[in-house]
Amino acid sequence: MDQVKSFKSYHISLYLALFRRWNIERFKNPISVSRDDIMKTAKIGSPKTYSKALKELQSHHFIRYDPSHDPNVGSLINLFTYEQVTCSLVGSKMPPYINNINSKQTNTLYKEENFSISNSKKSNDMKNTSDIENQKSSIEHHKSQIQHPPLSHIQIYFHEKGYPETEAQRFFNYYESNGWLIGGKTPMKDWKAAARNWILNIKKFEKKGLDAERSRSTYDTRKKQFRQKHRKSKHLTSENKTFSLRPTSPLPSSSNYDEPL
Repeated sequence: MDQVKSFKSYHISLYLALFRRWNIERFKNPISVSRDDIMKTAKIGSPKTYSKALKELQSHHFIRYDPSHDPNVGSLINLFTYEQVTCSLVGSKMPPYINNINSKQTNTLYKEENFSISNSKKSNDMKNTSDIENQKSSIEHHKSQIQHPPLSHIQIYFHEKGYPETEAQRFFNYYESNGWLIGGKTPMKDWKAAARNWILNIKKFEKKGLDAERSRSTYDTRKKQFRQKHRKSKHLTSENKTFSLRPTSPLPSSSNYDEPL
């Protein structure tokens, strides 16, 4: 670029912005770019200046520019790799391009790093998948191997606790449907402990039902009392109400015939 006298600062900033994108893409050609992103990175504010700089970089063989006329598709840019370039000025010899010196090493390291990352990710995914499959298989194995108690034993146990056979039937049907799992996940180890928890929940539900019934009956009683009181007060008001009649004129008599009205 030192040999091209017509180049301005925006040519250099644009090339550096493209180079940054090329570096992000690990020096793969071509790279897809967006005009807004490259202009923002290169600090170029005018689209005309951006297009002009791209064409001039292409005319001097720094890039190859394949424009895209679709706003949803980015343009393609090819950047060239230089082995060794000498400047026209005496004593100003440019060093070999670092990309060419370390290209094999960088690509090798990048491939090895990506390979190790991908392998670790695959191993983690396989481990997670195997853990999930093992958990599922253990649950299925538990479902197939579990020796759940017969309904008659559950009925006897509920009868000893003072509860009817219908409650034992509910308990049996519930756990029979979910594979005898506590909370749908943990295999049941002691069905009698689960039955005792079931009985405790029955007591809680009965208490809640009684409390709700009591509150409902209290509400109904208060409502009834309010209605009776309202009716009584209304009846008393109607009885005590006095009606005022319009005063009437006195009946005519012989003494007031000649009096003016």
